[in-house]
Amino acid sequence: MVLLLARLPVAKLFLLGVRQAARPVAKVAMAAAERSDTFQEACVQAARLVKSDRITLPRPQAVQAGCTLLGEAVVFGVSGAVLIYEYLKNKEAEHQKTLEARAELRREAEAGRAELEVQLRALEASVAKQAAELHALREALAARQPPPTAVAARPWRSAA
Repeated sequence: MVLLLARLPVAKLFLLGVRQAARPVAKVAMAAAERSDTFQEACVQAARLVKSDRITLPRPQAVQAGCTLLGEAVVFGVSGAVLIYEYLKNKEAEHQKTLEARAELRREAEAGRAELEVQLRALEASVAKQAAELHALREALAARQPPPTAVAARPWRSAA
């Protein structure tokens, strides 16, 4: 049970709770705004600025429209903020995975490079050993055979 709780994404659950709480918070904000004289006056002024084919909204309708707009703005703002937060968090997680993948590739490349350097040193030692053996064989061959003479060098010419 403890392992299950440890695996739960607490931040996601919290953000889900914040989004779910946005509607009741919006209703409270709407109720408070509806009682505010300043907010009511701002709604009436905004209704007067909106050009319409019909007559200007009466004060109660303007206040109600303003409260509805405020409530929707709260819900939209909270939901938008949560979405942006989740997007940035996911983007950071992807960036971190990319960095880890690059670091892993660098470690593997460095290990491969070190292995290749060891193999190169072994090959260089082998080539040096073979060169020494070849030199020794050439010296031994040169010591066993006499240098060629002019006649022996040209067997096709007659001695006449």
